[in-house]
Amino acid sequence: MRPLYIVTAIIYLFLTVNSSFLYAENPVKVVVIDAGHGGNDPGAIGISGVKEKDITLALALKLGALIEKNTNIKVVYTRKTDVAVELRKRSQIANNNHADYFISIHCNSVEKNSIVSGAETFVMGLSKSESNLAISQKENAAILNEQDHEDNYGGFDPTSPEAYIIFSRFQNIYREQSIKLAAAIQLELTTLCKRQDRGVKEAVFLVLWHSAMPNVLVEAGFLSNREEETYLASEKGQAELALALYNGFAKTARLEPLKKPDFSNLADTIPSNVRVSSSIVYRVQFLTAPKEYKKTDPELKNLPDIRIEKVGNVYKYTSGNYATHAEARDLLTTAKKAGFTDAFIVTAKSDVPVIPPKNEIKEPDKKIENTENQGKTDSIPVSNTIKEPTLKESNVVYKIQFLLSSQEYKKTDAKLQNLPDIEIEKVGNSYKYRSGRCSTYEEAKNLLEKVKQAGFSDAFMLAYKKDGTKITIQEAKELENKK
Repeated sequence: MRPLYIVTAIIYLFLTVNSSFLYAENPVKVVVIDAGHGGNDPGAIGISGVKEKDITLALALKLGALIEKNTNIKVVYTRKTDVAVELRKRSQIANNNHADYFISIHCNSVEKNSIVSGAETFVMGLSKSESNLAISQKENAAILNEQDHEDNYGGFDPTSPEAYIIFSRFQNIYREQSIKLAAAIQLELTTLCKRQDRGVKEAVFLVLWHSAMPNVLVEAGFLSNREEETYLASEKGQAELALALYNGFAKTARLEPLKKPDFSNLADTIPSNVRVSSSIVYRVQFLTAPKEYKKTDPELKNLPDIRIEKVGNVYKYTSGNYATHAEARDLLTTAKKAGFTDAFIVTAKSDVPVIPPKNEIKEPDKKIENTENQGKTDSIPVSNTIKEPTLKESNVVYKIQFLLSSQEYKKTDAKLQNLPDIEIEKVGNSYKYRSGRCSTYEEAKNLLEKVKQAGFSDAFMLAYKKDGTKITIQEAKELENKK
């Protein structure tokens, strides 16, 4: 009996050893990198129109490239393109791949405040801080654009402070390891990238909730701050941020940090169609020098549309005046070939007409002859116009939710593609856009297809009783058949 007692005690001691010790002995094999938002969820939108989803994807791909190039660790991405991925599926990807670490990348934003700046790194946990709660609510609001989110998240309302009480008993068994990773990343962001240190914090994030490994959510900077938005959108800024994320991860995973990484083979990953607002342009900053050159000086290599700005005792030299990042990227390549190897892309206020992208210089549209549309002023081609289905007497109403955005559009805004019977609902800091009032499932299915063809590929169908009560599609079809 005594030997059995000893063996049992040894097993018990082994299973109750400090989790951080056990984890530290395991080599890192898999890391999952999560680019926040995507698809019809743009996330935060900066002063000049830069979208959070584009910055997070760029940083995720650059970080992954560094890990793949310098280690034998397998990198798994929750997304590698501009697509929508449900929050719960992001953690499932990490769990299914048996990830050793999960890093979720985001950008911050504050309404009506262009001064606040800096980086902060979060671990999963309930916080009493109102500011931390506000960030949780903003990031978790992404589920409102997911179909059946009430069922998938147990009726959780991300906009309600009371809803977060359910997490008060949450125990994060990876809290210690997560804090170590967060602290290492935060230190790199503030030293290497010179970001204002907003600290390591706790907050409730659904994307981290079910991740069964050390995990963090990084807010890399504020798109609501013009200077920080420019940094986040620039190649130089993204290279530094990716390096900071890598070094923070490397130090935690007992890898050698990089001192002088080679970013020359890392492609700029901002999608080519990213555009700034009409009052903001992309330029290439190619030189900073104490000497003032004339625009025609041979030293400036005859680059186009040169601007010179004196800042203190030095002069900044920029070139170009473009509406899209892709056009500016072409000029960046030219500038580097001309010898300005440290050149990078910046945003600036437009003071002259913007150079249109090459693929957008078109012949004037030919007049469309269609007697049904004579006298109308719609700018959308007739073939793309969606006619509103007729609402018959019915027990149910079907609608199509096609957009969730932090920006409020008017129903007549061209962005909404002239969809029929648009309704707009504000939920927290976001706006839900729905279209149609269909009385049959077939009618709604046809409308959904047309909405997707109009560019809203992540649109989905909703159903309501006649009194406005939301029901499932299956329940709606059953009620419809009872007529």
